[in-house]
Amino acid sequence: NLAGNGITMVSRQGLDRVMSEYSFMVSDLVSEETQVDIGELLGADVILIGFINPLKDYDKINIQLINVQTGAVLGGFFLDYILEDGFTRDGSSGIINIQESTVQTRGASTIKTIYENFDGPVTHVNPSHFEEFWGERILDVSAKTGTDEEGYGYLEFEAEFDHLNMLEDWEDSDLTFYLNYKNNWIPSDQDGVTVSVYPEGFSNLLLVLQQHEGDDLKTFLVNLTLNPDEWAHLLIPFDSFKDISGLGDLDFNSPVSIGFGIPFKTNYTNFYFRDELNLESRLLVDDLGFYKLQKPDAGGIIAGFEDEVVRAPAIYEIGGTDLYVDYTETDEGELKQNTGVDWQYLELVPEEDGPAGRFLRLYGQLDINDEIIDYLEDDQELYLVYQLSTGVEWAEFNYLSLLIRSDSFENCYLEIITNGTEQSYSSDFNLNSDWSSIKIPFSDFYSEEGSLAEVPLETNQVWINFIFSIPGNEIEDALDKGSLEFEIDLDQIMLLD
Repeated sequence: NLAGNGITMVSRQGLDRVMSEYSFMVSDLVSEETQVDIGELLGADVILIGFINPLKDYDKINIQLINVQTGAVLGGFFLDYILEDGFTRDGSSGIINIQESTVQTRGASTIKTIYENFDGPVTHVNPSHFEEFWGERILDVSAKTGTDEEGYGYLEFEAEFDHLNMLEDWEDSDLTFYLNYKNNWIPSDQDGVTVSVYPEGFSNLLLVLQQHEGDDLKTFLVNLTLNPDEWAHLLIPFDSFKDISGLGDLDFNSPVSIGFGIPFKTNYTNFYFRDELNLESRLLVDDLGFYKLQKPDAGGIIAGFEDEVVRAPAIYEIGGTDLYVDYTETDEGELKQNTGVDWQYLELVPEEDGPAGRFLRLYGQLDINDEIIDYLEDDQELYLVYQLSTGVEWAEFNYLSLLIRSDSFENCYLEIITNGTEQSYSSDFNLNSDWSSIKIPFSDFYSEEGSLAEVPLETNQVWINFIFSIPGNEIEDALDKGSLEFEIDLDQIMLLD
């Protein structure tokens, strides 16, 4: 069922004869060749076999898939089974190759990979770039796709600029590079998109789903902040994608294409793409497909860090380190560049042994100079933003809960915003260097129309902004060594009834 069009179930004609031989086949007296013969009796290309190994506390089930024509083992996996509790743990010991796709069992999900090997020609991969306006500062833009020597698909993109001063003509351009995989992939009975990506020298990425409906094109989007120059294996639920076309929900019985976008401006403000006027970079892509959860996900989980599923894709960034608006001289404000920050680096680090298991560490480092004092004297501040795309239905819950700690921050301003309905609520809470359990009732989230308890959300396309202001005294104290470092630890972000 997970392989969709990749598998055709064979007829059960002659089933009585096959089953009478099957009872003998699973005994220790029958060879693998005889098992293959029985597969041929069914007219099958692939047969699934297995055995149960009783252990002290549980039974281990060993499952294999065999090619009927050759007898070769295509792959398999183990399941640990406890009678009272059912299947408690599973681990992959191989990949099942079936026609154009593969199926693999992991800890929390079963993955259907559409593109697993990019060595051969991939004819339906389209590179492109997008310009809302052509600014004079952009001299040339190009992009191409290919396969590198290790078998990864990639989008290689280039741009040439006449200068990199963001204050000159920046608003005239919105440059994004796109890589699109078009196919007749139908996400029926699947829970989300799985892919491995490697951003070379940048951190911000868009993951895009598109689906034709007549002459219209439905488009769904997820913004991601990744660690640069690291492979990231992503399993992102469909519910986390933002509808940016307003044409309705994803149709799970119609084909979708999966694409990626690399926005230049966002990465530039995060201190990437700044080395030369001639930009050259790549996004590597591997193991692209869909996944299915082994069991239904808990409805109240927004972000958990115990398995591989990224339930809440995140944007992680700092405000004010590059450009800011100064309102000290005019009501309209003046766009300025913060020359007090020379460089910044942000990283998301999974860590072990938190209060609820594995947790997420938000790490940051800023290189600063004496001009940061002028920035602070203009009544400006640096602030950290961690934004989550929740994809959870909020209507049946009454509290937002999380675990948090930090040596660097004492307060967090919290925003809940929606897509389409323009609803917005806010609250705040305190934190310290010890793990704190925060439980905020919906009645403490306020808007101009009333509290979240009084005026519920009208959509499940909800985003949470965690905003941490970096204390000015910490910035000044860090001037002596020229660098400011900070950490925030997060775990178990949930909705409770």
